Amino acid sequence: MNKTKDILCKVWLRRGSDGILSRRVCGGKIADYLPTEQPVISNRQADMLVRNDHGALRHVEFQASNEADFPFRMLKYWVYFRDEYEQPVDQCVLYVGTEPLRLPSYFEEGKTRHEFELVNLQDYKAEELLASPDWGDNLWALGAKGERPVVLREILVKLMAMGGEDQESALAELMALSSIMKLDEILEQKLKEFPMLDSDIRLEENAVIRPLIEKGRQEGRQEGGQEQLLKQLTGKFGLVPEWASERVHKASAEQLDRWALRVLREITVEDTLR
Repeated sequence: MNKTKDILCKVWLRRGSDGILSRRVCGGKIADYLPTEQPVISNRQADMLVRNDHGALRHVEFQASNEADFPFRMLKYWVYFRDEYEQPVDQCVLYVGTEPLRLPSYFEEGKTRHEFELVNLQDYKAEELLASPDWGDNLWALGAKGERPVVLREILVKLMAMGGEDQESALAELMALSSIMKLDEILEQKLKEFPMLDSDIRLEENAVIRPLIEKGRQEGRQEGGQEQLLKQLTGKFGLVPEWASERVHKASAEQLDRWALRVLREITVEDTLR
């Protein structure tokens, strides 16, 4: 579900790329999307890297929990992107969790201090986001300040004004976000007030949501394959060279499967990853 959450958050933020929250966390209107994979550092992939209309690089993370090591992870992301693109990189975290925010907006250890911007969705007023013409903002209102049942009803009113495939896709996205925020029961109750809406939607069968869920599952499987192969290589050959780690993190799922079998019989890292 975490992968699906990240992918859906990117979809909602990119929708028009000119919404209230999109401009806030990206430092302006999105002009370009950049690769986020970090092959050398780890098998983690940053959520979003964009160049905004001011020409600045902006790394955006979506966070739904208060992880203790999260600030250090932000520092590692910054080091990689700064080295890769050879220019300053601003960082912003959009907190979309339901628990009170307890994350610090910096990493500090000894003489090292690294800061990043932290935007808490809970600080926004739902009515402000509902007033936006951007559907992504309307969805984000579900996690902003406001009574959830009231906010849901307002969102459903906006859905009623849509038609055809747009309405179906928007309703599927609302159902996905409600599931992430554990609001399924409230949504189900509110949908009874709108019998005209086709609420009999299975997310995994929806044309918009299905590819996102499948992509999330595929990325999860691929990351697991990378981690497992690196463990095999380390167990058999010792410290894995940087070039080998980079090649593993760039590999396709098919390559990972071939190498996982080859590592059992080869005697060097070079032969395994040839």
